[in-house]
Amino acid sequence: MRCFFAQITKPLSVKLQGKEQDVHCAATSVQDCIAVMNGIRDDGTFLSVFQAATALHGDEIGMPRLTTRQRNRSNVPASSAQEYYRRAVFLPFVDCCMAQMKERFNKQALTACQLTALLPSHCANSDFREDIEPAGTFYSKFMPSGNTASLQMEFLRWQKYWNRQSSESRPETAVEALRAATQLGTYPAICVLLQIFATLPVTTATGERSFSALKYLKNYLRSTMNEDRLNGLAHLYINRDIRLDYGMVVDQFARFNRRLSFV
Repeated sequence: MRCFFAQITKPLSVKLQGKEQDVHCAATSVQDCIAVMNGIRDDGTFLSVFQAATALHGDEIGMPRLTTRQRNRSNVPASSAQEYYRRAVFLPFVDCCMAQMKERFNKQALTACQLTALLPSHCANSDFREDIEPAGTFYSKFMPSGNTASLQMEFLRWQKYWNRQSSESRPETAVEALRAATQLGTYPAICVLLQIFATLPVTTATGERSFSALKYLKNYLRSTMNEDRLNGLAHLYINRDIRLDYGMVVDQFARFNRRLSFV
């Protein structure tokens, strides 16, 4: 049964561990998985799972030991082994998976997803009252004025500006939209919301990768290494896909005193 549900959740798990991931895409994928599991819970999928388990077992799966006196839940009311395992194993497992995903992407995460309406590729058909105002109210303490009084006017000007631009030139990600809003310089409240939207962590996968790199850097041969050198080596290892200008590194190294401190 775990292999069966892994076919549903594994693509989501791989996607959530990616670096190029935002809250909107993650919440949409999670909602799709929850909808699929909710459908599996109610249709006849368990019958095929039980038949596959029976074929794998090689013999008919019988009922577990029945109890006549038990303080907790009894398994007597189940009419067959199939009905028992459906109640005791299948349904609790499906409900637990859905509850875990709903808990991770709770109402706060869904509120942050409404900031997708600020993206220039989506703002043309966005409504301030339904799409922007709830998120603006939730993050009002981070606004320059401490409230959402100027947010509506900024959004209307932001919407008009991008409606005049061609669809090819409209940014589709929060980072690109934040860069455009900062360059324009007349949208302070929208800049704050886009900055929040761009920096909200979806998962801890990236941070865990950074922690995993520490065991390769802080070994017993570098036990007396100071914090500056550790940070430098960590940046080089974690961001090893970024190409360095070695000439600039040599020039920067040559400007320092040649009396090196090997710590």
